[in-house]
Amino acid sequence: MDRSQPLHGARMRYAIPLIAAGLMAGCSPIASETLSNTDIEAIMDRVENNHPDLPSSQKKAVTELVVRAIDTMVFVEGGTFMMGEFGVPCEPGSEETCHADIWPDNDALHEVTLDDFYLSKYETTLGDFDLYRAVMGKAPYAPELRSREDRQHLFEPNLPAWTKEWQEVKDYCLWVGELANRSVDLPTEAQWEYAARNRGENVLFATNNGQWVRGVNSPGDDGIMKTVPVDSYPPNPLGIHHLTSNSAEWINDWYSDTYYQESPSSNPQGPETGETKVIRSGGFRTSDSASTTILRDNIPPTESSYLMDQGFRCAQH
Repeated sequence: MDRSQPLHGARMRYAIPLIAAGLMAGCSPIASETLSNTDIEAIMDRVENNHPDLPSSQKKAVTELVVRAIDTMVFVEGGTFMMGEFGVPCEPGSEETCHADIWPDNDALHEVTLDDFYLSKYETTLGDFDLYRAVMGKAPYAPELRSREDRQHLFEPNLPAWTKEWQEVKDYCLWVGELANRSVDLPTEAQWEYAARNRGENVLFATNNGQWVRGVNSPGDDGIMKTVPVDSYPPNPLGIHHLTSNSAEWINDWYSDTYYQESPSSNPQGPETGETKVIRSGGFRTSDSASTTILRDNIPPTESSYLMDQGFRCAQH
């Protein structure tokens, strides 16, 4: 049996990633705030191995996406906090507390302890999600709107991604994690709230100062309901932007209106099964007073179409 051809083919397969990595690094080096050159080269190799048929320009774009995703992960030191409706003064200066919102599913205040984790500084952008979908061979969503000159502003690459399916956004985070060789996924509900509340403080609004000031740390009152670029307003004290006020965000957990009464105290993951998925952050359609760090809602795992006010961000566990 002539083994020379298979051996030659194997050598070529191993050589291609090295050549591709060298070309990408040599032509236009990829800079990183947190990753070494060795780390970046390893990502390049994984991109080549997972997506060998992509053009070199797209491989480089994917590598840049993964590096950017890891660079913008914010470290959140774990700890213990009381999750849920913590109450606010009924009147300024009053010692009597009232509920911060009208929804009963977050009323069961309960103790939660979380390990350290990372949460993305930004919501996943439309540009990055478009690239992921293209790599996966999917056509752009909302083609009828994208083709209209008067709707181009809806598809600026730094706006939050439009989404339709929980599984697709989870797959995006897992894909980033696979290429980065890190444990990346959607955040749990407990992780999201803990980060929004500055590691579990009794903070009602996930802004830079815990207050809601339109046009300063949240969208202005111009009467236009829309998403804004993911870095538009100051981050909260942990350095995380738009945990409220921009796009509602998919969470890893299944939803149950009684889960707060049943939740384990250590690193809760949500119910094992369910019919709907948790979403957090009210998004731009939610009123100012309701856009709190404790607000929770739920939607089916698959929506009828891609929605501009339903986005997500990834976490690293």
